[in-house]
Amino acid sequence: MNDRCESELALLIDAVCDGTISSAQMERLDAVLRADQTAREYYNNVLFLHGELYSQHASGFEAESLAEAMLGIQHVELAAERREGIGKASRGSSQWKNWLAISIALLGVAAVSSWVTGSFFSVGGQVASSGGSPLPSDLREAGVARVTATRNCSWDAGTAADFGERLVRGQQLKLTTGLVEITFDDGAVVVLEGPATFDVESPGKAQLREGRLAAVVPERARGFEVLTSRLNVVDLGTEFGVMADTAGATEVHVFNGLVKAHLLDDAGKNVRTVELNTAEAARIEPAAAVVARIPARDDEFVRTLFGSSGPRDGVLAYDGFNYPAGPLDEQNGGFGWAGAWFTVESDSKAPASSNGVASGSLDFEGVMPLGNRAIQTAQQNRVRRSLGTSVGGVFDSAGLVENRDGVRLIGRDGSVVYLSFLQRVSKINDVFYGFELHRGDGNGNRVLSIGSGVDETGYGVTSNVNAYGKSNFPSLGQENTAINMFVVRIEFGQDNRDRLKVYRNPASFVEESACRPDAELVGNFAFDRISMGNFNGTKIHEIDEVRVGTTFRAVTGRRGRVIDKLPPRVAGAVRRFDLRVPLILAETR
Repeated sequence: MNDRCESELALLIDAVCDGTISSAQMERLDAVLRADQTAREYYNNVLFLHGELYSQHASGFEAESLAEAMLGIQHVELAAERREGIGKASRGSSQWKNWLAISIALLGVAAVSSWVTGSFFSVGGQVASSGGSPLPSDLREAGVARVTATRNCSWDAGTAADFGERLVRGQQLKLTTGLVEITFDDGAVVVLEGPATFDVESPGKAQLREGRLAAVVPERARGFEVLTSRLNVVDLGTEFGVMADTAGATEVHVFNGLVKAHLLDDAGKNVRTVELNTAEAARIEPAAAVVARIPARDDEFVRTLFGSSGPRDGVLAYDGFNYPAGPLDEQNGGFGWAGAWFTVESDSKAPASSNGVASGSLDFEGVMPLGNRAIQTAQQNRVRRSLGTSVGGVFDSAGLVENRDGVRLIGRDGSVVYLSFLQRVSKINDVFYGFELHRGDGNGNRVLSIGSGVDETGYGVTSNVNAYGKSNFPSLGQENTAINMFVVRIEFGQDNRDRLKVYRNPASFVEESACRPDAELVGNFAFDRISMGNFNGTKIHEIDEVRVGTTFRAVTGRRGRVIDKLPPRVAGAVRRFDLRVPLILAETR
């Protein structure tokens, strides 16, 4: 392989690793690898190293982003067809021939974090994984869940489940050590902690034979069930944990919301029901029908494999409102902030919780939220939180802070900042509400507001600092009462000529270039705090999953199972090569 070929191959492999490879590049890579044994060895060695580095150092978000981009969207498309009753048995075989997944990392590192250990390939028209034998076509069609993250996993023989693998009805997992995250087709997310034995029953049901799990159940998955040998735990839209042993003793811990635990007799008949609310727990001995109330211990469970304890991977500030239901004032979770939430204005006739926290997260397709949500129920309310712009702080270290008249603001010339959040309002055309950027407290210091504007400007983007009025007001389209996801991009320019783009429900959570901005502004957008406002009318305003970061991918968050938020897969693919290093990419026909 000459220097020119090696340079071209390196560029093509880079495109594979960062998920930007085009159809033409894929075809060229295919040709180069088929023609040159040295190129094939070089390719496999680089991909092996890339995968090993991800396994040891990447966050779950990064690894999953890459893996899902490589796997494409066909799993979700067929799952949607099954839900709509379109997936006929006669089509199953041909559709599965197109379900030839692309593996991204074959790691000989089973003892370390296995974020990207997916190894799917095509064998005689069947899909096999490294976890066991090829599945019969009728079982493949019954897939009801997917492995969305793994960490340090070891398995009993024949029960392994790799990252990205579809799980079918009746499939049993025996996890010896480590953690595995499973996302069900109805949206429920389970984190299983080894040692554990776990059966996948249906899109809304699983059985924990022994071990420990934590479940996050969005509203759309309400009614999700976890069975043990003598107990049936039914979720009513919440977060909870279950511990079970082989003798039937079970502990149920509720982190948020409500669950019903049904005690079963030997024949599976319900003999008693126990209700548990937020922060309640019980140890249940089904054999004796004994229920003992105990303190809820969320620290006994791993509730997510998404690291939310500090800045990482371009995320500099985050708040998922993982607080108890009640007042938001003085709550101080997340990271990247200079202090707690502070009530700037509140309706004197409303309770303290009118700037508050409500149980449960806002549920947006493709986003996996944590904790609860912020809610404003009164109509003269503003609550804010300052970001960490001090010298040596996270934003200063990232080169984003400028000092303006003694005030340290995020907005240094030449830098770019992204924000994202989920927003919902209960009533449209009902005066002012907004997710706001401020520089100091006070209505006159509002740099930006996304929501319903003032002065009859309607639904869109407004700014008091930049004196945008009705004559210079970018709309965000039709207002609704649905949950909307917003991504904001601010490019800070010289002489305070900053360029701002707002994406409402972006088409992709991975590639900004695939998204069309819904609003664009030029002005001075340097800021040091984030606020939420709700004034006049009778509406309720809610916010969740606030992120500030340096890249688009960083602030789109911990994505769930929905792969169709990603760009379509490329048309071509590279054939596998019989080398000492295993298959990297599979062929698509």
